[in-house]
Amino acid sequence: MAPADASGKFEARRALGTLPEAESWALARRLAEGEPGCCDALMARLGSPPPLMVWNPQPEDLESEVLGHLVRWWHGATAGGPPPPEAVAPLVLRPALGAISLLHVIDDGRDFEMRLHGSQISQTLGMDMTGMRLGEMAVPFMAFLIVTYRAQLLRPEPLLLRYTPAMQYFLSAWWRIGLPLMRDGKVVRLLIGMERAPRQDER
Repeated sequence: MAPADASGKFEARRALGTLPEAESWALARRLAEGEPGCCDALMARLGSPPPLMVWNPQPEDLESEVLGHLVRWWHGATAGGPPPPEAVAPLVLRPALGAISLLHVIDDGRDFEMRLHGSQISQTLGMDMTGMRLGEMAVPFMAFLIVTYRAQLLRPEPLLLRYTPAMQYFLSAWWRIGLPLMRDGKVVRLLIGMERAPRQDER
């Protein structure tokens, strides 16, 4: 009986986290056009408060020193547009290495593959997602994150998020910065920095 129950819960979580591709892209376009509240209803459906979403945050405005370091690096590596993936240098990013992930863009944003999952993030989440495709993950709030990643394909600029997963899925909230990496005029990867934050409903 237990395995069946566990399987049922897994499928329920997968269904809750699924968002039709057309709806996901529609939300991504609204976010790219500057509508920060576009995902509030989606997050409410997932049992979470409205997320904070800010385009082009300044390093000095960030609460996290690690994320501020990443934003400063991105601006320093930019020469007339987002830097290429080859600009990602472990020595330069050393202060943030355990807190970063690299996402590879598949088929212009149909899906995303986790090429690297930071050790600190993996430890906090209790799993290493390296090599996994986001569209295959049974994580409810992944639908929200995919919307934000697609928005950065449409608007290749830094995007800061603060979001709080529902308590039954994870206890911590997160600061997250997405930094686009381009080649031949297209975003091909996203450098993601993450740090834990107090839950939004506790402040």
